[in-house]
Amino acid sequence: MQRKIEIQRRFWNPVYDRLAWLYDGVDWFTFNTTQRLRMPALEALPPPPARVLEVGMGTGRLHAELAARGYAMAGLDLAPGMVRRTRRRLAERGLHSMLCVGSVYALPWPDASFDAILSTFAFSAFADADRALDEMVRVIKPGGCVVIVDAGEALDGNVMAHLLARTWEAMGDFMRDERPLLAARGLTVARQDYGPWGCVHVTVGEHEA
Repeated sequence: MQRKIEIQRRFWNPVYDRLAWLYDGVDWFTFNTTQRLRMPALEALPPPPARVLEVGMGTGRLHAELAARGYAMAGLDLAPGMVRRTRRRLAERGLHSMLCVGSVYALPWPDASFDAILSTFAFSAFADADRALDEMVRVIKPGGCVVIVDAGEALDGNVMAHLLARTWEAMGDFMRDERPLLAARGLTVARQDYGPWGCVHVTVGEHEA
């Protein structure tokens, strides 16, 4: 684990910050694949005007989409460059969100602040999943939900998804099945695999009302 943490600290964290401007171009070059793979998360969210916190919102493409649909948005990212890109994207569309630079391990909001917490392709970058989820669950309201979209092993155990997961791990990511982590915090959990070889999944943990 220490090796992955060092990869995150020395390489990926600076990349996310200083090269934030490249991310939208990469997604465009890959025919908006990342954005399309994020979209199933929307089906798990409560309807607008629910209050939603997006953790690790990147350049804010999904964030702006949700704000445009009428959600009361807040967002947090460790990389100042990503927060700046998201703020600019929102301003260009006349949209609003409460954005801040910060860590998932210390969310700057009081208990029971949000109807939903959303994280897409960010949870696998969190070295301490337990601390991250403790904070995410802390700030959801009773009856709210945690929605995580990420890559990893497929439930059917196919070889291609396994090889992709091992590749992502070698690059510093933490491949996980979030279901037991969410269930351990008293949430009712469901998961759906999709994407190439089922290597992407959306996991939803619902808090009792």
